Amino acid sequence: MVASTSIGRIDAPEDATSVAGKAVIVTGGTTGIGRAVARMLALKGAKVFIFGRHEDELREALSEISQLGTQAHGIVADQSRREDIERIFHETGNQVGGCDILINNAAVSDAGALSDAKFDDIAYTVNANLVGYLACTHEALVRMNKNGGGHIVNVGSMSADLREEEGEVYVATKAAIQAFTESLRKTANKNNIRVTLIEPGAVATPLQEKTEAQERRKIENEEMLTPDDIARCVLFALTQPNRVDIVTMQVRPLKQII
Repeated sequence: MVASTSIGRIDAPEDATSVAGKAVIVTGGTTGIGRAVARMLALKGAKVFIFGRHEDELREALSEISQLGTQAHGIVADQSRREDIERIFHETGNQVGGCDILINNAAVSDAGALSDAKFDDIAYTVNANLVGYLACTHEALVRMNKNGGGHIVNVGSMSADLREEEGEVYVATKAAIQAFTESLRKTANKNNIRVTLIEPGAVATPLQEKTEAQERRKIENEEMLTPDDIARCVLFALTQPNRVDIVTMQVRPLKQII
């Protein structure tokens, strides 16, 4: 006979996982979803390290977190470059003490429609959106395996299933992230590493290429999410009891048409 477990016991605070004191890397943490995730986790007491491609955005993100009474660390880096990934993980060791949690989030949509894309644009998008995820995950796994566990959150996109026209390269990378996450979980879970895929629908980020007024109108009309909406999903996945692995979350605006 299986012993019964009361709802009170399940919901007890000590049953949840805290991010306080955890070393967290947020790729693409200087804008959009990554910035919102970094801000939220820093406020929850995590030791947060971010990077992005532009110095001004990095300064703004770190300043914003500092103004909230907490702090984060970060550098300018591009995860499409091997040398930058090596530097990222070297700096995380120095500044936050390792990697307990990896939030794979950095992405670009530079290639555009395949018929108009140049080879270098295609290669860069694939390297940034897919190879960068794989390479950062490799570095994180080395550290998590030594530490006896961890959590990897891959921020993908519902484009992996919607497969919109004129976005073939971006869609291909997001579909690949979906397959990569499913395969990774089968080995990572054995080493006490949880793996979560979060696939947002339309979110007000620089990738949307809309004006602030257009984004605000779509949010008000419940046709677009805010980055904070996705940050709350990330926090939910990270703070479940150790026995719980949130496998996949698809999150879209209530009134998004496709």
